[in-house]
Amino acid sequence: MSVSQNQIAKLTGYSRSTVSRALVNHPLIAAETKRRVNQAAKKLGYQTNPLVSMLTAQIRKSRVSPTVSTLGYITSFPLDTSENNHWTEFYHGAWEQAGALGYGLDVIWRRQPGLTTEKFNGMLEARGIRGVIITPLPDAMGHITMNFSRVAAATVGFPLAKPHIHHCSGWHLQFMSLALRKIMRKGYHRIGYAIFPDADRYGSFSYSSRFLLYQSTIPAKQRVPMLVHPQEKHPPTIEKFQSWYEKNRPEVILSTGYVVEEWMAKLGIVAPKDVAFANLSLIDKKSSVSGIFERTRKVGACAVDLVVQQIQQNILGVPDIPKSIHIEGEWVDGKTI
Repeated sequence: MSVSQNQIAKLTGYSRSTVSRALVNHPLIAAETKRRVNQAAKKLGYQTNPLVSMLTAQIRKSRVSPTVSTLGYITSFPLDTSENNHWTEFYHGAWEQAGALGYGLDVIWRRQPGLTTEKFNGMLEARGIRGVIITPLPDAMGHITMNFSRVAAATVGFPLAKPHIHHCSGWHLQFMSLALRKIMRKGYHRIGYAIFPDADRYGSFSYSSRFLLYQSTIPAKQRVPMLVHPQEKHPPTIEKFQSWYEKNRPEVILSTGYVVEEWMAKLGIVAPKDVAFANLSLIDKKSSVSGIFERTRKVGACAVDLVVQQIQQNILGVPDIPKSIHIEGEWVDGKTI
């Protein structure tokens, strides 16, 4: 026979409601109480009923007000939501998903002058913020200082070097794999990667790793060296790009962002007449440029899902085992291949 929470209550001497809260790690229940309840549950062989849990969640959802709480959207830069770039697309995706789940979304500029860690933590507590979405930092391998013990957290677009928390990002390995497959099917052989090391670091070196694997499978005469080494500390310049292009003459150029497109325009290099081009990080699915549509808004929404799931389960603080969720990109034919 299945063990009930009432049996655990009798064994421990706690009330049924205390047992129920302790089993879901409620923050208002003392640690010793949680320990005793979970010890008793294990001794009795208690297991949660997934159907009951699902029904309870549905009942709670039907009772929530339009905005039951507020999530913090932590940025390292002032955010202009009227612009059209990856940063604002992350925000719009997070804002839409937060609203759909009954949450508000407060934008907080973490590095604004005078905002110390103490003031920042106090701001989160004063606003009743129990969940935060952390956007990309200036340094791709950086960390953020704040009190994680009282909040559910996830990063959007990149993993934190410290502390290790849940994160959602585009699947950069899949972006490169899909682009290479589409380009090779069109008959191109000499494919060059105009790498920007910082973008590669944000993707945990997935772009360059996949590209180097591809190069290991083709004849040496078809290999085009990367514009710079993935661990280069400084971004390449237009002069470096011009020299690389003229020396190697790739049939196709892969890159992220829009800098290379601007350089090509300044140098009079026309795609696909002179060289084909694909952008691995397109914002707009209807772009005239060929490449990968990142589905950036879906990444922002995914990060909100990760945070809300933790809040609903009363799991706060740095997780023992962080989750990494990757959103697949979509190929856009465009006019540059």
